[in-house]
Amino acid sequence: MSSVEAPADRRAVPAHVPAHLVTDFDIYAPARPGEELHAAWVRFQASTDQPYLWSPHYGGHWIVMCSEDLIDIHADSERFSSVRNVLPAVARPVPLGALVQDPPEHADFRSFLNAGLSPRVVRGVERDVRALAVELVAGIAPRGRCDFIADYAEILPLTVFLRLAGLPVADRALLADWAAQNTRNPDPQARNAAARNIRAYLRPVLAARRERPGDDLLSRVVVAQVQGRPITEAEALGAATHLTIAGLDTVASLLGFVMRFLASHPAHRRALCEDPGLIPGAVKELIRRFPLVVQAREVRQDMERLGVSLRAGDLVAVPSMLYNLDPAIYPDPLTVDWRRPVMATCSFGAGIHRCPGAPLGQRELSLTLEAWLARIPDFEIDPSVEPPREQAGIVATLDRLPLHWG
Repeated sequence: MSSVEAPADRRAVPAHVPAHLVTDFDIYAPARPGEELHAAWVRFQASTDQPYLWSPHYGGHWIVMCSEDLIDIHADSERFSSVRNVLPAVARPVPLGALVQDPPEHADFRSFLNAGLSPRVVRGVERDVRALAVELVAGIAPRGRCDFIADYAEILPLTVFLRLAGLPVADRALLADWAAQNTRNPDPQARNAAARNIRAYLRPVLAARRERPGDDLLSRVVVAQVQGRPITEAEALGAATHLTIAGLDTVASLLGFVMRFLASHPAHRRALCEDPGLIPGAVKELIRRFPLVVQAREVRQDMERLGVSLRAGDLVAVPSMLYNLDPAIYPDPLTVDWRRPVMATCSFGAGIHRCPGAPLGQRELSLTLEAWLARIPDFEIDPSVEPPREQAGIVATLDRLPLHWG
């Protein structure tokens, strides 16, 4: 098929974009009424055989439809820059360290993030993560109901990150709200304001760590060496702001989608309860099935790519959904199969910008399944409460998840 929907605004379609490549698809509102967010992306990808489409929303941008090219773009920093990596773009964005840097500058800013979230670090905090998961579930279980988002998803991964960063857990809700504004508000100025709030919050924290560094993530930032010299205050603030936004949002959102699925699919849930040995494979499959992130790249030079003319300065959306849910890679992609071999996903990004917190996020999901299913094996979405709503954006999420059990 090659038909696409009509454009939203022809004024946002530049001369080098042919009319047959224009679509009305909105990355902040991809689903039709009653349609699941991920199913909407699958429908969208199936609607055309074109490798790229142009959306006039948010100032206009390409959407890469070809999953193979999506991965190539993640890895091709010479032709696709990460300097403007979100849509809509901000004229003067708050600096965000390695997230918005290209090689060679990127490597130094990434190295201390990798060290602070390495598999060794994850193994070191695993006991604490498991204990927190068990504590939370044990407190929830006797109640017979909960809002999983408020009572668990917005507590466990955020608390783990705040402890790693040496930040007060009492500030969890404040920081989480700023992080959510930065990743889901389509207004670029509101997103930038949220990032500035986080930056202002972190400024005195980093100043104190500079005086007395410890073993926490933020201390690693302030003592880092970049390009053979000490990191500057502005650079440290950018890196710490990026780290805080990423640490407070993505895993919490993933947990919500996962638990909504398990609440709605008792056979899948029972299989994990009866054979916990399935959980490691289930974690990979759930991460594949529920990708959340839609980042962007900026074209650095005029080029022809798969027969499409891209121009320097064009923005290209690279949705993780269009890789993980491509039926050419994973047949019947919306079906969850605990025994499906999952070789690669784009859930945590790809290439040099792959999320350094991916190992921690995977472990948090695994420990959550172990703790929850051992204590609350049978649960469902509470029909007496307003149902959850999906919120799309740079990182998709659920606003609530009311669950109940006997």
